[in-house]
Amino acid sequence: MKKILLILTFFALSAFCASQTDALDKNQSTEDENENLIVSEKTNKGVYDLVREYVDLNKKLDEYKSNDNNASEETLERFQRRKNQILEEIPSFIVEQKIDEDKVKEFFQAKKDLENLQNKSKKNDFIYAKATLDLTYLNIIESFYKSLLEIEKLFKNNTDSATLVKTINAAAQRLELSASFDIAEQKEKIKNPKELEEINAKEKHLTLVVSSFNEIFKYLKSNANLLESNYFFSVLKLQIWIDTINDFVGISFINVGKIVVSILVIVFFASFRKLFSYLLYFFLVEIIYRNKDKFDPHAIKHIFVEKIKKPIGYLLILYAASICVSIVFYPAPVPLKISNLFYIIYAIFITWTIIVILDSYGVVFVSKFAEKSGKREIINLAVKILYFIIIIIATLFVLSQLGFNISAIIASLGIGGLAVALAAKDIIANFFASVLLLFDDSFNQGDWIRIGGIEGNVVETGLRKTSIRTFDNSLVFLPNSSIMAANIENLSRRRMGRRMKTYVGVTYDATAIQLEACVKDLREFVNTCSLIAHEDDGALKYGDYRTKYRQNLVSIDDLEGYKKASYVTLSDFGESSINIELDFYIKSISGKDFREARHQILLEVMRIVEKNGLSFAFPSRSIYLENFPPKLETLGTKQ
Repeated sequence: MKKILLILTFFALSAFCASQTDALDKNQSTEDENENLIVSEKTNKGVYDLVREYVDLNKKLDEYKSNDNNASEETLERFQRRKNQILEEIPSFIVEQKIDEDKVKEFFQAKKDLENLQNKSKKNDFIYAKATLDLTYLNIIESFYKSLLEIEKLFKNNTDSATLVKTINAAAQRLELSASFDIAEQKEKIKNPKELEEINAKEKHLTLVVSSFNEIFKYLKSNANLLESNYFFSVLKLQIWIDTINDFVGISFINVGKIVVSILVIVFFASFRKLFSYLLYFFLVEIIYRNKDKFDPHAIKHIFVEKIKKPIGYLLILYAASICVSIVFYPAPVPLKISNLFYIIYAIFITWTIIVILDSYGVVFVSKFAEKSGKREIINLAVKILYFIIIIIATLFVLSQLGFNISAIIASLGIGGLAVALAAKDIIANFFASVLLLFDDSFNQGDWIRIGGIEGNVVETGLRKTSIRTFDNSLVFLPNSSIMAANIENLSRRRMGRRMKTYVGVTYDATAIQLEACVKDLREFVNTCSLIAHEDDGALKYGDYRTKYRQNLVSIDDLEGYKKASYVTLSDFGESSINIELDFYIKSISGKDFREARHQILLEVMRIVEKNGLSFAFPSRSIYLENFPPKLETLGTKQ
């Protein structure tokens, strides 16, 4: 009973807020009329009148800016405010479109007449250009309102936001295609100034209409998530139940179907609150925490379930209220102001729920995680920062939904703390860099990394600096901010494959047959050696069952750190040798095993070269002496 009273109170407050908002809108509309700047009279004729008024507003706004270079911000705000009002009204009017068959016939007859006129007037440049522009205008109108009919169908079928966005994108593309025309050649031949002015005016009007229609599409697209139907309402197809109940009852002056379905929704979610709490308890205690000697199930129930059931209960009631609102406005979409209000309340309650989870279940979970990972101080820092981040994100989301400029708020907060930030900028930079390193997971304790010329193993990451033990056994301390700005090379993030690239240089007395045989033997050795990674070695072979499902999402070998490519070919003709390139990956990645494998591979390469009757070349230079011709010798003697 208390929950039902809470919901009724919520609806009463919403209705009151909506009435106050409408009153303010009407007062503002009256002020606009007094200024004689905007045609702000609201119309109940249909979406066509709203769209036409929106186009007229853009036309007046364009004329006002052109005639008055110093247009006042207050006047411009009035224009924008009325435009926003029209945009907010359009979704509700879209589902109330009524098609006049006679008007439709007249429209298509006008199109046909213009097409005939266009074909007959090819020799008259002015008439042809005018008919082309008029026909283009009708094509634009036809494309736009056909798109609105598609959107109306989606609204009534309880579509999701993704489908709505896709439809609007397609509609915008069709609009651009329908607005294409080419009368440049005809315009150049028109000599009458008045005729040319009329053509230019029509072109400008077409541009204005297309721009206005695109603004409407953009508004519908950006608010698609607010215009989509409630998920529960869509999945259960409550509109069918509403229509069925109304047909069965047969009462026209009151919508019995909406009332009955709304009551059933409220009762269902109110009863589901307790069941949902027990489901969470079962999931957490019986599935996650199976080690009952370490974690007392009754303690978890006391800590978690008793705290979480209140915010979960409010969330369920709020969701039931949103479904009831969708039922009330069916088949029209819920007004954006009401949808926005629900989003704000959702954000507040979800934030509350997350914080309660962190305070109860999260404490137990994090303690267990810290025990396994060993990073107790970092996890403790992460939990504290997580609280702060959640609250900040929720606050910014609520402010953005209320219409505040988040960028301006952040900038103003930055100006207020400028002095402190400048004084402690290095400390703050290092602190936030440590937080980013924590979540970025670029390296862990003990990893072999290379940063800015420093190479060694990570000792630990603190709040200000990261310590690295180099291979000279010296301890290097790097500020976290400099690490974030540098290229980090993590040499420990390899599962298989440490590259070995070398060149075998043989002497120039080698024949092509010997070289071909040597390369063939080297290639066979590389492809069969157990120390070298081969094509079938990879994440799919050595990974777990999840690997094969992830291979379509990411390059799994590169993600996990498997390298297996191998190449054995003639490379080039050097100054003193013919070079054979060997480029492959040794399976082992540890320093000791890699060096041992390299040792054995190089010895085997020497054996293959000797086997093929070749010898290794070394840097050498040959000098060739030639005798001069007799004539040149005589000439040299005379000189």
